[in-house]
Formats: sequence, C-alpha cells, structure tokens
Amino acid sequence: MKKGATLLISAILLTSCGGREEIAAPKLPSVPSNCAETKVLESVLPRIVGAKYIETEWEPAEGTELYAAYNAGGIACTYGLQEAEAGATILWAPDNKTLFTELSQGWNSAGQKEIDLPEIGEEAAYYLSEGAQGQGEYHIRSVNLLINGSWIQVGATFFDSLEDAIPVIKAAIDSLRTPEQANSEKITGCYMAELPEDLYVFNVHYHDNNTISADFYSKNVNGEPSKGLFLGSYTNGVARGFYSLPSENGTKERELFLRGDKSGFVTAIAKLEEVGNVERYVRPLGITWNQEYRFIPARDCEPLLRG
Repeated sequence: MKKGATLLISAILLTSCGGREEIAAPKLPSVPSNCAETKVLESVLPRIVGAKYIETEWEPAEGTELYAAYNAGGIACTYGLQEAEAGATILWAPDNKTLFTELSQGWNSAGQKEIDLPEIGEEAAYYLSEGAQGQGEYHIRSVNLLINGSWIQVGATFFDSLEDAIPVIKAAIDSLRTPEQANSEKITGCYMAELPEDLYVFNVHYHDNNTISADFYSKNVNGEPSKGLFLGSYTNGVARGFYSLPSENGTKERELFLRGDKSGFVTAIAKLEEVGNVERYVRPLGITWNQEYRFIPARDCEPLLRG
C-alpha cells in the first residue's frame, strides 16, 4: 500500500429558530491500531483453546477488500492457531460515507444476504454462508457490518450459525477506540535522528485512524539536503509507507519502515529492490531494526523543513 485516505470530521451548520449556529460534529470512534490490544482474542479462546494473535505480513492486492480497508486507514488482524488453520480474521476500516455502500454492491452480487443482527444495533449488515441451514454442513464465512462510522468484517472457521458470530462481532465493536484513546496514541509531531555526519527528520503532520503523512528530511555534511512527502500507515507500532526523493530522472519513491511510538522511533534495515521509479523492501520481508538511527522527539525541526 502506498497511499491511505481518510476523511477529517468537519463542523456542521444547524439552522434553528435563532439563526445559523455552528456546532461540532460528534466525534466517532477510531478503528484499532494494534492487533495485540483488541478484545477479539478473548472472544475466540472459548472456541479455540490456546488461540493467540497471529502476526501476518499483509500485502493487500488492489481491488480486494483488504486493500480497500487499508487504503481507508484500516487494519486486519488474525487470531487462532496457525498450525491448525483455525481462527478468525477481522477487518476494521473507517467508513467515508461511501465505502460500505460501494462494497455492499459487490456483496449483493456475490450472494451475501442483508440481515438485522441480534443485540448489535448496526446501521446495516450482510453475511455470506455456505451450504443450506438444517441440511448437512452449514457455515457462515463472513459478516460485514456498518456501525459507529466504521466498517467491520468478521470471518472465522468456526461460525456454524450467526449466533456463533455474535460474541466475536461484539468484541470487534468493543475494540473500537474512543476519541480520547485515539488522541492519546497519535504520533503527530517532529522526530529527529542525529548522527556524526547525517541528520534525519521525520515530521508527522497528519494522523487519523491509521493513516499518517509526514515530511521526511535528510542531510549529509558533504551533500545537499533533501525533503520528501511520506504517505503511509501506522499499525502495530510500525509506521510504514513511501516517501519521495530526488533522482536523476526527477523523483522516485522509497519505502520506509519506522518502529516505535510518540517517545521515539528506530528505522528498519532490509534489502531494497528498485522497480521503475520505486524502491521497496524485498519480500518476504527480512527486517532488523537499527538502533543507531533513533528518531527522538524534537522541537527545532521547522527551520530545517522550511529551508
């Protein structure tokens, strides 16, 4: 994924008998940012003893629902037993007023059925099943729902009925972050790494749900400084994306991973491959983390970025 997109909540105008009054739109919950901190595992353990969060190297293909979720600033998490191929995978993504509606057209075409989920209070929901209920093997493959401004997709290997899915769906909803939680976890701010001959700046100026954008600045004592725009995501404690930098043919994009939180970041070390004007880490990822390139919070970044 090279680019993410979310919508900022804006103010709305309300016409009343006293005239036009500007009020703030209600703040909606944010999707989870860390799979290890959701409440879903607790709901899976009664069905899969020994289940755990399974770290997954997602590489969403354009046109898939996984790509749509990540492109909107979402996250995907899997919980279960990898060796037994049993578990549940959850997608969370902020809805931008059109995402769920657009996807539901495809769900209808694929045979998903609209449903009113018991005890949930969703705005809309669809489910996909296999087999005929009461006639041999029957399985619920996935449930998609729109609730609290978020699209949530729940799929599992152990849903033999919609009732089986309800505890996991509730846990997925309960895993949405309150506005206060999301604000406390934002990484907006400036971070600087100073080495004997190099200076690097990572200035995060936008962080909403899991989408971030930042200025990335570098300067070697023997060369000219360069600055590029970084666009990417921040999930599971890793900022990942691409930033632009000058090249002989204009500009090119380079992949960058940084691990940490608002107290500081370290950069990834991995082999790069160049395809066209894009440099990306070789897959499967073989990353180690370079403690030498440590970005710490800084206050004096703006003069460098303006220069």
